Amino acid sequence: MALLTARGTGPEGDGAARAALPAGIDPQALKPHLVNLSDGRFSSGGQLRTTPEDIQAIFARHLPEFVAANGGRDVPLLFWAHGGLVDENSGIAGAARQIPWLLANGVYPIFFIWETGLFDAIETLLGAAPREAALGAPAERGFLQDAWNKAFELLARPVGPKIWGQMKLSAAQSVADDGGALYVARALAEFVDGNPQAVQLHAAGHSAGSIFHSHFLPAYAGLDAGKGFSTLNLLAPAITAEDFKARLLPLLGAANGVDHLGMFSMNRELEEEDNVIGVYRRSLLCLIRASLEVDPNTPLLGLAESVAADDQLTRLFASDRADATWSIAGGGPKAGRSAATSHGSFDNDPDTMTSVLCRVLGREDVIGYDAARPVPVPAPAAAMHPAPALAVPPAPVLARPGTGGDRYALCVGINDFQNLPRGSWLNGCVNDANDFAQMLGAGYGFADGQIEVLTDGAATKAAVMGRLGEAMDRAAADGLKHLVFTFSSHGTQIPDASGDEADQADEAFATYDLDQAGDQWDPATLISDDELHDLISRAGPGVLVEVVLDTCHSGDGLKALDLLPGRRPRFVPPPTPIGLERTATADPRAFRDLVSRSARGTRPVLLAGCRSDQTSADAVFDGRYNGAFTYYLLGELRTDPTRSRRSILAAVTKSLAKGRFDQRAQLEGPAAAKDSPWGSAFAGAAR
Repeated sequence: MALLTARGTGPEGDGAARAALPAGIDPQALKPHLVNLSDGRFSSGGQLRTTPEDIQAIFARHLPEFVAANGGRDVPLLFWAHGGLVDENSGIAGAARQIPWLLANGVYPIFFIWETGLFDAIETLLGAAPREAALGAPAERGFLQDAWNKAFELLARPVGPKIWGQMKLSAAQSVADDGGALYVARALAEFVDGNPQAVQLHAAGHSAGSIFHSHFLPAYAGLDAGKGFSTLNLLAPAITAEDFKARLLPLLGAANGVDHLGMFSMNRELEEEDNVIGVYRRSLLCLIRASLEVDPNTPLLGLAESVAADDQLTRLFASDRADATWSIAGGGPKAGRSAATSHGSFDNDPDTMTSVLCRVLGREDVIGYDAARPVPVPAPAAAMHPAPALAVPPAPVLARPGTGGDRYALCVGINDFQNLPRGSWLNGCVNDANDFAQMLGAGYGFADGQIEVLTDGAATKAAVMGRLGEAMDRAAADGLKHLVFTFSSHGTQIPDASGDEADQADEAFATYDLDQAGDQWDPATLISDDELHDLISRAGPGVLVEVVLDTCHSGDGLKALDLLPGRRPRFVPPPTPIGLERTATADPRAFRDLVSRSARGTRPVLLAGCRSDQTSADAVFDGRYNGAFTYYLLGELRTDPTRSRRSILAAVTKSLAKGRFDQRAQLEGPAAAKDSPWGSAFAGAAR
């Protein structure tokens, strides 16, 4: 079921229509990502009903499943709070617009829909003057415009604080003893306590969402869960400077608090050029400051002039704990851009939303936000099954296969690495492993018990080599006839230790525990091509061995095409310049050695994503990351698996070139193997 998006005419978030949900949005399909509140408590009516059992299901089922499918650890979990003038339908429609995009980027989102529903009140308040007068409001800045604005500010003062105060009270009530946000905070703390490495916590809020988070985040911090929020990003925050200092500022850098605050808002000129429902000719923040807060001219965090006039805030945003981006800002790092020109457009502005995502993921090669088009990714399951208690999420997929049968497949995919910085992590390798495993089961007759998938933390060198060693023992004992080994990860090079490489460099494949040893990578934490050859050669001549490597292998093969948006090379160079000098060349024919030498006659078939002197791409396809080689290979195998390996590889190579990938897939093995279909025996192999 697709999570469709819609655009409408709300005052905040470029909102969806307030009368009804747009066609195509199913609130039940969104349930694993929504917490619907009314007056701070779980909502029991309206478009979406939220219960304690629904929250338990998120943390016991839906989130753990997502974590397991995305590497098993440090998966971003984002809590979003919308603006204060947004009703239930607008909040749900806004969430539907963002959820597919966040999921496609590997982020699990939870949206607080807190049913403030104050748009009608503000519209009535400002629409008290005849509509004809509103239409005749002066459009240009100057004396008449200022006088017009002042008139509406005075008109709003008698009842404005009551309307705004009710919204703020709703946020505060959410963390009362019976508050829905407090229940979520407790469920989150219990999940984090039981699964300390499963997720990284992030929060973001638009406009009055900053006020909501000024209650939710302290409530969570007070539970001493042992894990704080990595980022808090506030878009055009409507919280007062005083409330920010009292409730959020103390959390920055504190235990269970917030590591870094990012703020996106407009410069003063854009605030003055904005409008509220076409009547008030300044931004909503200007109206809040002038008429909706109890004290007129109350400083607000999101107003540039309020920050500039406050020494404490000025110092904060100049420190390493926080930063501010004043729209319009572009041309610099993607994490610091915004093109929003109205208060309500920040959560629908591609630059701002992409910047927030870059901060959440800690990198810039992300799927950018497209306000007009949803990302086509599978929706969460529509049905929610209550869970009696919070459960520990499953570890990375580690199903031990049975010993029966004559087939065995080991599919390895590693996105994150124990000792590498996050900027060196990958995105599509786990998908490669899972996709290949699924294809083997669906189209090549492998039973579930004959397929093993190792991802991220489970894919250490000891684990990978141990599983392959067990398979070789079975093959030597005549119990195994067909072995498939797929490996998606970083590739690198190390100095040739055996003297068999003309280029004096061995190709090597990074496992999860990759670590440094002097100027080179520690051989105990990666798999060299020599080691892989020696292990495979133990299988004996009667076994069909097929190897698929989607990794990079060369430090000097990096090309400009590898760095196009949405792409990342699967390559890590040696850890020091001296180490790089010793492995600076590569022989593009080196893979032939992996399959040509054998002490016992084993002739494996190798499909590699690139030559030894090239890089393989980690890239986005249809809103989802995969290795480019794996993506096209699986597509060809599903389309017509009866073609020869040679024909399939030719089609993959053509697709790579058409997609502007600067890599050339390799097929190595006996001639008979190249002319036989993938997955089938050939002369001299399994009989």
